[in-house]
Amino acid sequence: MSEEAETAPPAGATAVGRSRAATIARWVIPFLVSGSLLAWILSGMDVGRVFERVTLEVAMVFVPALLGFVVVALFIEAVCLVLVVSQSVAFSSLLLAARIKAASYLLSIINYALGAGALAVLLRRRAGMPLAEAAGSVFVIGLFDLGSLLAFVVVGLALMGTDTPGVQAGVVALAGAAIVAGFAFLRAPVSMGPLDRLRELKIFRAARTLPIALLIRLGLLRGFFVGGFIVLAWATLAAFDVSVPMLPLIVNTCVMLLVAALPIAAAGLGTGQLVFVALFERWAPAETLLAASLLLSFGMIVTRSTLGLLFAREFASEAIAHREDVDA
Repeated sequence: MSEEAETAPPAGATAVGRSRAATIARWVIPFLVSGSLLAWILSGMDVGRVFERVTLEVAMVFVPALLGFVVVALFIEAVCLVLVVSQSVAFSSLLLAARIKAASYLLSIINYALGAGALAVLLRRRAGMPLAEAAGSVFVIGLFDLGSLLAFVVVGLALMGTDTPGVQAGVVALAGAAIVAGFAFLRAPVSMGPLDRLRELKIFRAARTLPIALLIRLGLLRGFFVGGFIVLAWATLAAFDVSVPMLPLIVNTCVMLLVAALPIAAAGLGTGQLVFVALFERWAPAETLLAASLLLSFGMIVTRSTLGLLFAREFASEAIAHREDVDA
């Protein structure tokens, strides 16, 4: 055996090392991206002027609006989970649905995809769903979130006419059409040959089998969810004495949410601020817009982190229940 072979690490150890490096990168990179973007944005502004805009008067308007949104949003999330999950397993508790959704907020701070994965794991544990079906239920709700955002943007752009700076209506409409086409493909009552095996995957079961009436209700609920965030954005801007016409407010807020949901920055920090300032620049100074955007982002992070920590016990519920049974 050669000296190189004797000193080379085992193949398994190399694979484990690469897996650990990939995991670390997946957690660290979003924070690096957020930090870099925020540093770049702040470098072109007077930081003191940004933070001096956050006053007690601003907080007195913003905080009640934020808390109201968080409560209403969590209620809508719980109702949506019960609607979708109860089609597969016995699951009717709005309180349990709200608790597991709140627990998933801890990982959604990193990005939307990690939060969705955590929610699927919790549904498997607490609702007794197969993991693939739980992921499918979360996937359907996420699709309706995306569809609601795109619908608001398309309708808003149509009503605004040609005055749509920075937004390409055709691209947005195409993305919405792709979602509709995907549902049509999954639910088509005809055989598609080899593609039937794809349609029959458990992760697509919810999208393939949920009743149309339920999907309509789900769409309306997710629309109210997005509408609630638009109201929160309006209240945040109003707290800083920034007045934006309703249609641009709707379109720009939804575009910001679409960009912030991209899994490249932690909780959309940095990307959200960049888009927020660019889209609303005609209505207020950049320092004011950045202050409003940072307050909105950090307000959401703090409230959702608090909820996540309060209900983090959900991740260990099975182990806690088992220990209690043993102790008894």
